[in-house]
Amino acid sequence: MTLRLLRGSACLVCALLVLPAATWAGPVVDGLVTPGEYDTGGLLSTQRFQTQFGDDQSGDQWGGGSELDQLFVTNDNTYLYIGLSGNLENNGNCIVLFIDVDSGATGANELYTKDFGVPIDDLPRYLGGDEGGGPGFDWIYFDAGFAPNYALGFSGGSPLGSQTRSYYLANWTSLAIGGDPFNHSNEIAGMMTAGDPTASGPSGTLGDFLATASLGILGAGDNSNTEGVDGGTGLWTTDPATATTGFELAIPLSLLGVGMDDPVCVFAIVSGSNGWISNQMLPPPETETVFENICDRNGGTEPLDFADITGNQFVCYTISEPQGCPNPGESGNYCTADIDGSGDCLVGLADLAQLLGHYGTTSGAVHDDGDLDGDGDVDLADLAELLGQYGDDCN
Repeated sequence: MTLRLLRGSACLVCALLVLPAATWAGPVVDGLVTPGEYDTGGLLSTQRFQTQFGDDQSGDQWGGGSELDQLFVTNDNTYLYIGLSGNLENNGNCIVLFIDVDSGATGANELYTKDFGVPIDDLPRYLGGDEGGGPGFDWIYFDAGFAPNYALGFSGGSPLGSQTRSYYLANWTSLAIGGDPFNHSNEIAGMMTAGDPTASGPSGTLGDFLATASLGILGAGDNSNTEGVDGGTGLWTTDPATATTGFELAIPLSLLGVGMDDPVCVFAIVSGSNGWISNQMLPPPETETVFENICDRNGGTEPLDFADITGNQFVCYTISEPQGCPNPGESGNYCTADIDGSGDCLVGLADLAQLLGHYGTTSGAVHDDGDLDGDGDVDLADLAELLGQYGDDCN
């Protein structure tokens, strides 16, 4: 080990002298949602509540529950990357990402889509109201300052027993100014195969089966999570940061119509196949200690107004000039242990010193302190991860 450390440190000096500045290529879109992949943006929201839509403990790709644990966002020169750790049951449940690209100037601060059973041509089934008569996506007031221009949603519904894993159909919906349901437009972006990001080509390529447009959106899912929040309506008792699989999406900046220094605001939520909205959303309410499925509020007889829920149910990210490592190391880990802040895309003595300086921290640690597994501390597991990458060159 000593010889390897010395050899690595020599390479580090050489690299600092001769390597050009690196341009980061973004996360691998594979459904493995790891904090190190999102270093240039990072963690924007963490779940506070247990899931009332089922806590999957199967560990397979089918999934018996739905939850949203953490939300990560970053960008490179081509894509806005969104990582959502958690699960999505393959029973028609959906995850919808609402996206505001102009700080609420246009878009649908008031959202109307359809009443369940009264479809509007081409809109996804889940953009509807609760079939029992309660409010769903057909009757929503978002927080002040948030007027989404787009909704990127995906749902699965293969009959149990006919498949061995989940297949999610992804839709891209342009939302009309003012939320007029008859002026929304939808295109099918393609299909994700859970647990197999290369099912339709290069990692993250959405299958073109049923696709209606070539939008350039990438997506992949891994539905095997058994960690993250537990089931119920109260505050979580198992840490959402323990979930490291879920869903990753890459949306072309050109499709969003944004560039460097532009803000993008997002809100993620889990719903049933008919617009019946769960208690799983990111960002979650800020101060409640109990939070039930949205469609249980007010007896399901009044519109859903997010102003009635504490905090803002959206979070914003500014598109920034990419920095960091351009290529993954041989192990495909993107040099996640490169934590020394130099941007040299190498794992060496400086990174080891950074971790050891925080070694023993029991809570509140972040990735750049050496918390490589995202559990808030810096311990032997993090040190082992760094040593496993020691000497990696991701240039």
